[in-house]
Amino acid sequence: MEGFLISRFDSIPYEDEEQSFAIQREIELLVYEAGGSIWTRLAPPTLDEPEPSDLHSHLYPETFAFRFKENPDHHHPSGNRIVNDIGLPQYSSKDIRVLEIIAGHGDITKVAVGGTEMCCKSGDEAFFKGLEREFDCLRTVARSHLAHSIRVPNLLGLVTLAETGEIIGILEEYIPTGNPYTLGNLEVKEGSEHEGTKDEGAGVEAIEASPERRKKWGAQVQETVDLLHEIGVIWGDGKPHNVLIHKETDDAWVVDFGGGYTHNWVDEELMESRQGDEQAVGKILEFLEAQ
Repeated sequence: MEGFLISRFDSIPYEDEEQSFAIQREIELLVYEAGGSIWTRLAPPTLDEPEPSDLHSHLYPETFAFRFKENPDHHHPSGNRIVNDIGLPQYSSKDIRVLEIIAGHGDITKVAVGGTEMCCKSGDEAFFKGLEREFDCLRTVARSHLAHSIRVPNLLGLVTLAETGEIIGILEEYIPTGNPYTLGNLEVKEGSEHEGTKDEGAGVEAIEASPERRKKWGAQVQETVDLLHEIGVIWGDGKPHNVLIHKETDDAWVVDFGGGYTHNWVDEELMESRQGDEQAVGKILEFLEAQ
């Protein structure tokens, strides 16, 4: 049954949105009709139930698999490519307390581990490829002679799946942010090609910053990326949204080494290359009016 519906859906021309939505709705109705009463019994509304506080419950809530699901088996991300060869401590997902969800449904969280606040990055298979890249980059920084000179988060530990001990995430230094939260929250000059690129969902309005602060942040981003290149690390997805402003020191910290590229900041063909980083830094300096 599901094979027929999927084949029918796949046969719709890409540009035929109306027919696509119609088939999608038909599939949804069939699924709801078949499983609605079961779902209500197994997973009733829990509006008054408090949010789970441990990382494991956020990442792996109780789930139920049904026949209409193409792949009914639940898979945990494979952490085999993350090799703990620098002696990082490991923590069970059940021993990590979630303080705040920063992105996704627990993919990036502010957590408490043994009384210490950290940034936790973990998630499903799709997210894990970028996580492995981030780990490799930060491990290279940690091993280098510039480890204490580069404003990027330190690696602090690894997250293991409670049941198996498999590595499912990394723990990094938590960077407390102020106002702006990221460079992407800065007010953009009217008419700039970057107008309208302010951070989405950051919870703050676009703010003004003095020319002196903008120039300082621009110089710090340039310095950080230059030092990363000196030890063979490529930032990969350079943009103002991936530069945090430290609440206490007002310094610019470069974050997010998951790779990829963002339109208007790095050309696709320069993705995850030194040239791409240089392009991103140049546009960030232009964005900051710090050239």
